[in-house]
Amino acid sequence: MSERINERYIAEFFGIENSEEGAAELAEITARLTRMVFKNNVDICTVDGDPDGMFFIESGSALVLDRDGKQLNVLHVGQYFGEYAVLSGQKRLSTVRSLGRTVVYKMESADLQGFLSRHPEIYGEFMKRVYAQVSRKHSQILALTNTRRGILTHPSNELPLSARQLLIQYGTLFLIYVAAVLWAPAETSAPVFLFPLAVMLLHVLITKRTLESLVVSGILAAILVYRTGIFTGYADSLIDTIGQRDNVFTILVMALMGGMINLIVYSGGVTAFEKTAARFSRTPRGIFLTSLGIMAVTSIDDNLNMLTGSYASYKPAKDKGVVREKLALFYTLLPTVLSSFFPLSLWAIFVTGILSSTLRINATPLFVASIPFNFFSLITLAAMILLALGRLPMNRQLREAEERFEKTGALWPRGSEKYLSSHDTEVWGKKTNVLLPILVMAVASLAIRSVLTKSFVTDSAVGLLVALAFMFLLYCFRGVMTPEQFMEHLVAGIAESALPIILYLLTINFSTLLDMLGLHVYLAGMIDIFRQAAFLLPAAAFLLSMLLTIVLGSSWSMYAIMFPIVLGIAGHLGIPAALMTGAIAGAGIAGEKNCAFTAEALNVGTAVGIDPNAVRKIRIFYSAVLTAITTAAYLIAGVVV
Repeated sequence: MSERINERYIAEFFGIENSEEGAAELAEITARLTRMVFKNNVDICTVDGDPDGMFFIESGSALVLDRDGKQLNVLHVGQYFGEYAVLSGQKRLSTVRSLGRTVVYKMESADLQGFLSRHPEIYGEFMKRVYAQVSRKHSQILALTNTRRGILTHPSNELPLSARQLLIQYGTLFLIYVAAVLWAPAETSAPVFLFPLAVMLLHVLITKRTLESLVVSGILAAILVYRTGIFTGYADSLIDTIGQRDNVFTILVMALMGGMINLIVYSGGVTAFEKTAARFSRTPRGIFLTSLGIMAVTSIDDNLNMLTGSYASYKPAKDKGVVREKLALFYTLLPTVLSSFFPLSLWAIFVTGILSSTLRINATPLFVASIPFNFFSLITLAAMILLALGRLPMNRQLREAEERFEKTGALWPRGSEKYLSSHDTEVWGKKTNVLLPILVMAVASLAIRSVLTKSFVTDSAVGLLVALAFMFLLYCFRGVMTPEQFMEHLVAGIAESALPIILYLLTINFSTLLDMLGLHVYLAGMIDIFRQAAFLLPAAAFLLSMLLTIVLGSSWSMYAIMFPIVLGIAGHLGIPAALMTGAIAGAGIAGEKNCAFTAEALNVGTAVGIDPNAVRKIRIFYSAVLTAITTAAYLIAGVVV
């Protein structure tokens, strides 16, 4: 028998007693188990397949995929699957695919059903264990699949609206549209841009739905600009927005970046640094500092660096007694902060794209110059280094967590059970599969266009295309994936970038329409008012942008509104654009950290293994303190500048 799926495992699994009769039953079961070996990326069982047996994982890992091929879960050594279909007689609900070389033992359906029918006393207890396991898997899958990257969610949207609520909300909007078509004057010096802006803010406050609020307010702005009806003007404005070269470039880069990130994940990127972390994480300080390094080199994407860092630290933190609340604080504050220092990250590309489109300039130099003025990111990084060194003052929740561990040995609070997962890695990703593509992308982005034009030019689109070609050769020749699988993961990653692309287009479109309604002209006429308190502008812009992010439920929407307004005022007052860009960029990150209903807490909860509600309380306390310190820093900067 094998090392893992042995007689002891089978006896415990089925509840077989230690007797002569039990020994006979055990011998019969083990004799009927069939050892099967699957190469990397081979389907062990498929969705809608016949329930021909259940499987026990002896070595390796396996991915659980839904009908569309989306990953739902990862199964490790000692876990089993396929039992529900056998017992219920239904078609299989998911596909299970090998991750690396995977060895399983299969028990045929007839053998399992026959054993249970002969032992009704075992059947009841067995069904209880299976149901508990299925429920736990289901809870984890729900937690993982309900995460939504890049957009904030609110609990009020979990239930569908009633017919009365729908009628009130959209009936009111329709009346506003009709009134705008019939009565809003076409030629006026009044600040009509305030009308769609107010509708957007009110709609977000009432519904907590960012995307929808951008659409309804954008339609109203288009009505006021084009005067051609409710939908034709909005369609024209979207077409104009999509057709602009800067926007086409940003959309292309975001799509390619999504594909590259997905390929890195499926190459084993999440587990690539686990051995490195184990080697250097001999103390709690080493765990945090090693994780910081791992997150820094993978900051191409804030979700990727959070996953790689948290996965690598999972076992060392458990061995060294680091409470999950500290890990959650570390991984909920740092990811976007680190990405904000890397001009080629997905977050930076989005911000640079908005700057380029709204200011009509190549904004990459401006973004790079603004990094030292992103005080919130710099202060947060310093705070997390203090946490790693054990020097950060602990709030009440962290003190209680440490006391809980000292008294009970529990690393996580109550309510975290369904977020805990096994981290028994059998397939190790290679660090070079992660680091080499990022290095190639960075070098190609900086060098290729610069060589051709004989002047320094950053072109992330060229860099991404070169990196993807390099990844194709690297992954396929190493046997990480086939050419077909490479294209599947590339397309899937591009599809997953649809949300940020849509948000980008809607925010740019809305900002452009506000400008066409005279926003900049109106603000230029008020410069004298701002001039009297120019030193307050950096701090005021940071605070207002942060609060607007919380209200809108999205930093991306805020960027499109605030960048043109604030930078326009700063230009007239002679305040450095880099300072104001850093203030607004950091405010978007601060707003999401201070927001109570961000999806980020759920992401970290499932990655670290902790109740997301506990994460929110700790994160908001520290982010509020960091926000106050940052505001003071901008007050000082305003006086000095």
